[in-house]
Amino acid sequence: MKFRASAAVLVLISAGLSAGEFQDGVDAAARGDYETALGHWRPLAEVGHVDAQFNMGLLYDNGAGVGRDLAQAAAWYRRAAEAGDRTAQSYLAEMYARGHGVERNFSEAVEWYRKAALQRDGKAAYNLGILYASGRGVPVDDIYAYAWLSVAEASGQSTNGVLQTMASGMSGARKTQAEALRKELFAKCGLH
Repeated sequence: MKFRASAAVLVLISAGLSAGEFQDGVDAAARGDYETALGHWRPLAEVGHVDAQFNMGLLYDNGAGVGRDLAQAAAWYRRAAEAGDRTAQSYLAEMYARGHGVERNFSEAVEWYRKAALQRDGKAAYNLGILYASGRGVPVDDIYAYAWLSVAEASGQSTNGVLQTMASGMSGARKTQAEALRKELFAKCGLH
């Protein structure tokens, strides 16, 4: 479990909270004192501190300092995900893909993975490629699967040979279409 260690100072100032509160929570979590971390992060998370919201999700997801509650974890991840946090988007997508804390919904997983993948989250891009390859939440589409798996690799995520296997099984015309989509997605993601 890797907690966030940065702070959104403007949110804290507008809520009358100190930036030290967030770091105090990080320090408590590093000591394994998750109940104290929870006490520091909850007020911050409730006023929109994205890193505190993500960390709250981790606490509930892992039952650290609280009883494990996947519905609460999903709710906190959602708040951070809606604020644009790519890791929270990826975690929320995973919850939808597995049906943890939310009803299993591959279409929702696709949407959240896509948002994270467009921000160069390699794991999200990989999972999105696999969903396209398997037809979960989207129609089976080897072109999109190839393109998203390419984004995953370019973002540092291993595809364990899946991308190469897929490429070797594509016809020339489909491979050309996949390469064109890959270039389009790379541009959207800021990859080269």
